[in-house]
Amino acid sequence: MRRVARLFKIVLVVACVGIYGYSAVGTNRGQVHSVSIDVSRPLAIVWPFETAVVGDEGEKGLRIGANIGRGWRGEAGGEASYRFYIPEAGKYHIWAYCLWFDECANAVFAQIDSLEKAIIGNDPMYNQWHWVRGFDVRLEKGTHTIVLSNHSDHISLQKVFLTNSPLTTPEDGGPVFADIFYDGFDGCDEGNFGNWRAVQGKWGVHNPDEPMCFDQNILTRRTKDDSFIVYPGDGWSDYSFNIAVRSEASGETNGEIGLCFGLEDDSRYHQVTFKCAGRGDVAAMEIARKRPQQTTILAESQIPWEHGRWRQVEISLNQGEIALKVDDSEHIRIPVEYEVTGGIGLRLEGMIEAYFDDIHIRQVSKTQAEIP
Repeated sequence: MRRVARLFKIVLVVACVGIYGYSAVGTNRGQVHSVSIDVSRPLAIVWPFETAVVGDEGEKGLRIGANIGRGWRGEAGGEASYRFYIPEAGKYHIWAYCLWFDECANAVFAQIDSLEKAIIGNDPMYNQWHWVRGFDVRLEKGTHTIVLSNHSDHISLQKVFLTNSPLTTPEDGGPVFADIFYDGFDGCDEGNFGNWRAVQGKWGVHNPDEPMCFDQNILTRRTKDDSFIVYPGDGWSDYSFNIAVRSEASGETNGEIGLCFGLEDDSRYHQVTFKCAGRGDVAAMEIARKRPQQTTILAESQIPWEHGRWRQVEISLNQGEIALKVDDSEHIRIPVEYEVTGGIGLRLEGMIEAYFDDIHIRQVSKTQAEIP
């Protein structure tokens, strides 16, 4: 695995026993515990899951063939179960080494113990083996069960990997899709859109008549009233929020687009606002901290803003600083004396039509000095 801090000793390495392997590595930030599950050796398996040779060099794994139902619509069953041991209670991050065919065949359901099942995948890497980061889960010390079940047909997996380090990736080679969260609103089930929560207004995912952005679907909202949708991240911190944003011109346009981050709840968050008026080519940008009955302005500026054009916005949170970048402009850096943590949200106010796509939430290391 990638070292995320200076090693001071190897605590334990246990070779694969049965269906999983375990390792623990001591670092100056604590012990990193990792579990690797060989999915070619399930405790139980139900068709259309099957074990087979799936790798480019003859590696065995788990697969579902093409055209065998849509699990995400409840039209197909199939599952495979495994047991693994967690040596230390804590928050664990789950990964899968997988091969997806296309945007309608790029995910699998996973359920640990009696917790709700969640999606691993919906990432945009197709026709190549790669590691994809899935959800985070808090686990107690002891033996647990994970059940992989049918979300999409025409998929293959070789391994599932769990680690208690947010900066550790699996040691195997190949591409890594390491986003904490990704939503391109694509796939047959509209990506992760079903997990967003609308606070105000009606939001929808659409496949436009003409290509408008990177891939297929977009999230859109046209409004005369305030609209607000959120994705509550579970303790997200030290992350970058990347998103593509586009507004449409109208003689009546006089509204605001808000990108929320560090969202604690519906009334406590930070927000970058772009205030667009008419068909102008400039937007007033404002960065603010929102609290009940209180708004604190952290920075203001004017930026070029052309309707009908996609803008790439990046918001980074790291070590008491908020950094904002729009397209290729210089970063705007705002020091803060507190930690900004929490999920994300999208807001529209006034008369405006806007589109959103290609959302990436990525981990930002606290300091590069800790990496040898």
